[in-house]
This record gives sequence, C-alpha cells and structure tokens, in this order.
Amino acid sequence: MLTEKPMGFQCRQFYLKDDQCAMKVSTDSLLFGAWVQVGMAQRILDMGTGCGILALMLAQRSAATAMIEAVELDPNAAIQAQQNVLASPWSDKIVITQGDVITAAYRENQYDLIVMNPPYFANHLASASKERELARQGTGDIWQAWLQRAAQLLAPNGRIAVVAPIQALDTIVAELAAMNLQVACQCMVQSTPKKAPYLVLFEFVRDSEEQTAKFEELVIRDEVGHYTVSFKQITKDFYLN
Repeated sequence: MLTEKPMGFQCRQFYLKDDQCAMKVSTDSLLFGAWVQVGMAQRILDMGTGCGILALMLAQRSAATAMIEAVELDPNAAIQAQQNVLASPWSDKIVITQGDVITAAYRENQYDLIVMNPPYFANHLASASKERELARQGTGDIWQAWLQRAAQLLAPNGRIAVVAPIQALDTIVAELAAMNLQVACQCMVQSTPKKAPYLVLFEFVRDSEEQTAKFEELVIRDEVGHYTVSFKQITKDFYLN
C-alpha cells in the first residue's frame, strides 16, 4: 500500500521515515488512519504517535482549521515524528509532544477526536527488543490507563478511535462501557477471506439512547493475494498506484 524507499515510505501527499521508531509503518496503521471518521473535528489528539503516521493522515483528511496534537513517549520516535511533520504540507496543523500519554500536559482540556493504538497484553506477546515490547504491549495494565485518560480528555460530543488485536475486543468494550462510552462503529478485519479476524477497529462515543452502533467487516486481500476493492476504496487517498 505504501511505496517503500530506503528507511521510509511515500504516501500520496507525504513521506514517512520510521527507522528511529520501534513500531514501523504497517498496513494496519494505514488502514486505521484511513478508516477513522474525521468529519469536522477541530481538536484532534493522537496518543502514541510513533513516527507520526496517524497524525499526518488525519491532517490530510481534516478541515484546514483543525489542530492535531500527537504525543509520543520514546524520544527518538518523537524527534522523527517532528521531522516527518516538518517535511509535510501540514506542519502548521500538527504539534508533537514528547512525553507519557498519561501524564503529558496537553494543550487542550477536551478533544473532538482521539485516536490511539495503545499497548496490549504485556504477558501475551513476545517482542524482539525492549523498545518494541513497550510500544506494542506496555507494562501490566497500562493500556487501561490509556483508555481512561482518553475518556477524561474527550469532549461531550467527541469520539475515541481505537485499533486493537482481536483478543482485546471484549475487554475494551467492557472497559469503556464502565466509563459510560459505547460502540458507535466496529470493524472486524481479516487478512484473507479464509482467515479469522485478527484486528478490530473501534469508534466510541458517550452513551446515548439515540446512538445506533454500526458493525462492519473488511478483508484486506483476496484469495490470490490482491488487495480487495473495499480495502483500496478506504485507503485510496493514500495509496500510490
């Protein structure tokens, strides 16, 4: 989906370097950034931005007056995210903050849209490096703290968008229900038609009797390994032919 160059990736409107980041650019992150409903959100927060891919995708898709704050714990990744932002057309829309998403001094008290790819299951997956382990999994129940912090920062009519491994689905829904948040949209992602879903994309909103949840399914590649029409349609604003 991205044209790979030495130590970087070319999207339609911006270029990404990720060699200083524990978590590299992936099809999953590209899909998530393209799937999230941005609408007319003016105050946007990217929790755990890595190289800045989600912040840049949201900058491309959001209103010209929108402002995006992107927070990243790892100093090297935060520096690279800043470099990617400065090299993009939206350096005036994105602010990179280096720090912990739980304790960071945020520029806004409330955000219309919060996107996050939180760490999951410290004892469930194994990683090749300590940096990658922290980026993917966190420690203990840190991902719950991410969700709680996001709920605290959410504007009354705002939305939280989350990407997670399928194993976390029930836990996340229950956790956010306890915070008076409910599913507005849920997309189950399969890598191919014959494989079980491995990823889930969520959007959560404040509890509302008028809210009707939307449930979707998406297959990334067909039986012969080509990207599906649905996947191409969602990611067309970033896909290079």
